[in-house]
Amino acid sequence: MIVARMLPTVKTRKRPNMKTIAIISQQGGAGKTMVAIHLAVADEQRGMKTAMFDLDPQASAASWADKRVNPSPTVVGTQAPRLPSPLEQAQSQSADLVIIDSAPNADAASLAAARAADLILIPCRPASFDLNAIGTLNLAAVTGKIAYVVLNAVPPQGKVGEEARNALEAGGVAVAEPVLRCC
Repeated sequence: MIVARMLPTVKTRKRPNMKTIAIISQQGGAGKTMVAIHLAVADEQRGMKTAMFDLDPQASAASWADKRVNPSPTVVGTQAPRLPSPLEQAQSQSADLVIIDSAPNADAASLAAARAADLILIPCRPASFDLNAIGTLNLAAVTGKIAYVVLNAVPPQGKVGEEARNALEAGGVAVAEPVLRCC
């Protein structure tokens, strides 16, 4: 899996085997929950024990989980100040991966998610006003974590995705290889 190649190989003392990915963006509608859900389901299908923590007060991921027949991946609605407890519980239950779905802003919850993460993914639509909202990268810089922008909802026709990638990379931003197409 491409995301697995992005994760650092250095093991942490606190969680020696479990990896954590934070999905953060200050832009609403960027696709954070969609990316988080799809990653969690794909990793479960690959045989990884995956948990997803929903920090967004809208609780879209938790609502999605409530409607599913399949209980995997586990989705837990929680708040940023409580994040250490579910992380410890996931570790004690031998989770391979935790995906944290954050709220659409660069606040304390997003900072807590970034601090807990081994990898930060920042979904972004390829429109100029969305690209200008990539201030979320500051959280990655503050925490010293690896971060990639994930271009999301890219039209299948035209060059807007390629142009967005080129603009971001010209600004020194790491862009994940997969582009998520819309329509």
